[in-house]
This record gives sequence, structure tokens and C-alpha cells, in this order.
Amino acid sequence: MKNKIIKSIFRLRLEEFMALVLLIPMLFFLIIFNDKEGFRASNIDRFLITLVVFFLFLVIIKLKDLNSLQDSRIGRWISVLLNFLRETLPFAFCISIYTNMHDMVHLVNPNDVDAYLIAWDEYILGIQPALYLEQFITPNLTDFMYFSYGMFLIYVLFFPFMLYAKGDMTAFRETTVSIILTFYIGYIGYVIFPAVGPKFTLSHLFETSLTGSSVSDQISFIMDYQISAFTRRDCFPSLHNGIILLILLFAFKYKRSFGLLFLPFAISLFISTLYLRYHYFVDMIAGYILAILMFLIGPKLYRWWSIMRH
Repeated sequence: MKNKIIKSIFRLRLEEFMALVLLIPMLFFLIIFNDKEGFRASNIDRFLITLVVFFLFLVIIKLKDLNSLQDSRIGRWISVLLNFLRETLPFAFCISIYTNMHDMVHLVNPNDVDAYLIAWDEYILGIQPALYLEQFITPNLTDFMYFSYGMFLIYVLFFPFMLYAKGDMTAFRETTVSIILTFYIGYIGYVIFPAVGPKFTLSHLFETSLTGSSVSDQISFIMDYQISAFTRRDCFPSLHNGIILLILLFAFKYKRSFGLLFLPFAISLFISTLYLRYHYFVDMIAGYILAILMFLIGPKLYRWWSIMRH
């Protein structure tokens, strides 16, 4: 029985197994917290959608290797599409798990660590970056920073898909697995070290508002209130910083020209996390450490898991 369970686990890819590992406790938390104050009913809908997509994913795994698909031109195109979905849907699970869990962190662990993060920033820098950067605030710069910050998901998807389009599957798999594992480890960090961020904890000290164009103001409203509603705990470690650094490292490893081109965009995003008051400096450092560790360990884990699967 034990051997059958182990074999079943290793039939999955590493990132798929990690998705299941996080989906199971998420279902448990949905059940025990659904009647608690602060629980958002929309979490249930998102979780059900995630399950539907996951079962669809399992169907794709079964269908993509059907020999009959190679008997016609349409079948071969369908096979190409199924293979693409097989490789890329784990990103959807990754994002979906985040949208399901970030509202429940404060219910799972109500002990916010913002005070400690503020103290660490003060100890390391002697200042609070969000307060220091107030002197540079202008509407145009705020627009640019919101653009940089908002491009995060585009950056996350673009580089791996570029590797996939070029047919460099080893680089694609190593990069993809490392990115997704970084996300999942970061999610666990959110639960262990819940923090709401300087935008809320230091709000009484800010003297300049982050006012940009109407578009930026709307993005800010959606991110800070409609999505967050003061319940989101997703600061430590900073995945905005960590994941982008990880992509930058893999870019220099596999596509140096892209890495050089991407570098200024990455730097502007790093700065935006402080300028827009979403993160403390120690969040950045934790994200960078996590990224470097996963850059070194992620490909090794991917290769080890691949050997175990075969």
C-alpha cells in the first residue's frame, strides 16, 4: 500500500504535487473558517473553480498522449494545444492558490509581524523606506511605478513561455519549476509571518499621497481595498522581488541578451515595491534570499523528481 502511494505521488510532476499539498489544507481552512468574521464568501467560488480546472488538467494529461491524435492534421494541432496546456496550467494553479489563500492568512495566524519588520528596517537602514521615498513622489512617477509593479505577472509568464516557444524544454522546465516552488514556499511564509505592509501600518505617518492618473488611482483602489479589504497578508517574503530576481538569474543563465534587456525593468519593479508602500526592506531581502536558494536548488529538485518519476 505504501509503495502504491509513493508511486502515485511520483506520477505527478513536482509542481503538481506541491499544488495538491497546498490545496488540501486550503480546503480544510475553507471548511472551518467559512462562518467566521473576516471570511470572504468569494473564496469558496474561487476554490471550486480551482478544483474544476485541476480536474480538467487531469483530463488533459490523459488525452494529450492519445495515439489517435496523430492520425489527422487537426488531431496534431489539438495535441500541440494539449501539450501547451499541460505545461502552462500549473501557473494558473499557482495564481489561483494565492487568490484563495491570501484572505485566510489572518484567520489561520492572526499574529501579524509588521512591528518586527518595521524594527528590522529601522535597525538595518536607520529609516523606513516608504517614508524616505515620499520626497520623490510625483504623479508621473507614481504612474510609472504602478505600471512597473503591475507588470509582475506579465514578466512571470513571458520568459518561461519564450523558452517554451524556442523549444528549450530543459531550460523551460527548470525555470518553471523553480518559479512555482518559489511561489509556494512564499505562500507558506505568508502564513508563518503574516504582515499587511507599510501602506497600512505606517499610514498615520505619510504626508504625501500616492496620487497618479485616474488609471493608477483605480488600480490602487482595486489592489488595496477591493482585493485586500485590509485582510490580505502577503508581504514576507516579497515574491514580487524574489520571483523577478529569480527570472533575472535564469535569464542570464539561459538568454543573457534577454537578461540585459530585462534588467532595467526588473530594477524599476524592485523600487516600486518600496515606493508604493507594499513592502518593507526586509521583505525584499527575504525574497532575494529565497530566489537565490531556489535558483541553486530548484533545478536539482526538478532533475531528482524527474528521475524518481521514471
